[in-house]
Amino acid sequence: MRPSNDAVLAFAIAGSMSAGVLVPQAGLAVEPYLLVWLGVLLFFNLIRLKPSDLVATFARPKSLAALALVKLVALPLAMYAITYVLYRPLALPVLLVSGMSTGLGAPFVANIVRARLPLIVGMIIATSLAVPFVLPSMTYGLVGSEFELPVADMMLLLALALFIPLVGGYVVKRKAPRASEFADRNSFLLSIVFVILINMGMFSRLSPFFFSDQIFLVQNILASFACFAVFAAIGFATAPKGDRPAGMVATAYVNNTLVMVFALQFFGPETAALAGLYNIPYYACVLPLKKLLVRVNS
Repeated sequence: MRPSNDAVLAFAIAGSMSAGVLVPQAGLAVEPYLLVWLGVLLFFNLIRLKPSDLVATFARPKSLAALALVKLVALPLAMYAITYVLYRPLALPVLLVSGMSTGLGAPFVANIVRARLPLIVGMIIATSLAVPFVLPSMTYGLVGSEFELPVADMMLLLALALFIPLVGGYVVKRKAPRASEFADRNSFLLSIVFVILINMGMFSRLSPFFFSDQIFLVQNILASFACFAVFAAIGFATAPKGDRPAGMVATAYVNNTLVMVFALQFFGPETAALAGLYNIPYYACVLPLKKLLVRVNS
């Protein structure tokens, strides 16, 4: 009996996270190529996106602009204030995670939960271009710690991990329709390979936390799930009615990999831990989100 896609996804997520924690040497071998794995993952999940739909999203930018403003300004300010009152040590990590741009893995999730791609890809582009200016200023104003998100690096990230897969998918559809059909038909199983590589790479960096301070670990895992739930709820409430699933994905699936990198550089491993551990709800909540949206739409 062939296992269902949901079972394959659940096994791949649990297995790759466990492998990264228990055999970090294997994860560290693939970790330097996270950007490559993200780019290939995006290729298999953007190949079905029609360029005309993405152009239409930017041609009528009101919904996109409103959601981006909530994502980059209102949400992080509210989350920081709430966390500052409830548990101050997590206020800065929560601010960094909640204020980061929509993640490059969001289109993979969108295809699983059947959310519309144009708004999500539009959010990736818009928030990635804006976040280097917004998040450092907000962090400096609230915390007093000055750091930079290099605009050039963010543009390079967009070019390598978003625009190249997007253009590549369009070219393959035009020049090699059979290859395009094969990639589209098998996009889920092909994507799983790269989800495994990404998870192993991420969790190899997090492995020490699992064997040192378990209280700190549990606090951050619980905080990551709480953040995910709030982000998804805000995205659902803010997005237009027909795009509510896309709004949930665009706000809940953030670029936590970048948060971890910059937090490590400017604030240290304890601040970066929440961003790294956010990968647990990032993938563990895909199937519950899928079931929830089926009920909402039925």
